[in-house]
Amino acid sequence: MNHHPRIAFALGAALSLVTACANEPSPDTQGTPNVPNTASPTSTPDPTTAWVDEHRLVDAAGTTFAVDLRGRGQPVLVIHGAGEDSSMLGPFADRLAAAGHLVVTYDRRGTGGSGRDNWPGSGAEQHSDDAAALLRALGFGPAQVVGLSSGGVIALDLAARHPDVVADAFVWEAPAAGVVPGGDAFTAEIVEQLDTYLDQHPGDFVGAQALLLSVIVGFPVAVDDPLFAAARANAEPMVRDDPTITLRRFQKEQFADARVTLAVGTAPNEIVAAASAGLSELIGHEAVVIDTDQHEAYISDPDGFAQAISAYFGGDRP
Repeated sequence: MNHHPRIAFALGAALSLVTACANEPSPDTQGTPNVPNTASPTSTPDPTTAWVDEHRLVDAAGTTFAVDLRGRGQPVLVIHGAGEDSSMLGPFADRLAAAGHLVVTYDRRGTGGSGRDNWPGSGAEQHSDDAAALLRALGFGPAQVVGLSSGGVIALDLAARHPDVVADAFVWEAPAAGVVPGGDAFTAEIVEQLDTYLDQHPGDFVGAQALLLSVIVGFPVAVDDPLFAAARANAEPMVRDDPTITLRRFQKEQFADARVTLAVGTAPNEIVAAASAGLSELIGHEAVVIDTDQHEAYISDPDGFAQAISAYFGGDRP
């Protein structure tokens, strides 16, 4: 049985879980004003004047999204990657907010506190439609968009298909296997193992995730390995949804009027490096290099990463 809409998986998406869990943040609000949550669940804050510190549920695109708002200023939508959810981005969002932005983080459809209506769907297209609908529901477009890992593939699709809600898109180390020659074939063996496991253990996505991680990192990963504790909560969406997200194919003309910054660190893995090269040809400029060797620097170094990428919001371009 094929447990994926398409048989393929981008290794970069799975590799991101290693640093995601190893650097799971503790609650931290240093540098962010301590403002109580006084906003009405149905109110829409004025992003230019009112400091916001709020969790809310937002109905959009036929489902409900768990959304966190913090800060004041130009809206910034942050789209998380595989094995992640909004709670893991708290310190990074705090730093962006302290720098003068109204930061919107949310759980993608199928993840965390968000709904699962009609999920999984069309991969990146479904999630970019969701992001556009969410921004419109909040009244925050056009916004800066930050796409992290597989969230970067969604950000690319958002910029290409919903330019009215995107002021700029910052795409960080997107494992866009769909633009890599043979990207939908070289992982078939891994996915076959996952499908076989799920046939034998129906619904055991934590076990399937452990199997996937064992193949990727090259050593056995137990289902209760503390290194991957945070990611286990998101095992099902990582196994069922991200393969299709990373396989999104793009055309050069889709980015003719889009403002997109591609970015990689100093040591991108093989799939990220290949995808960056392919995306650079489509978008018309090379990726900028951020001084970090961590794929999830937004978790391991939220201060430095927030400072580094803020320079590209509405300003510097390659």
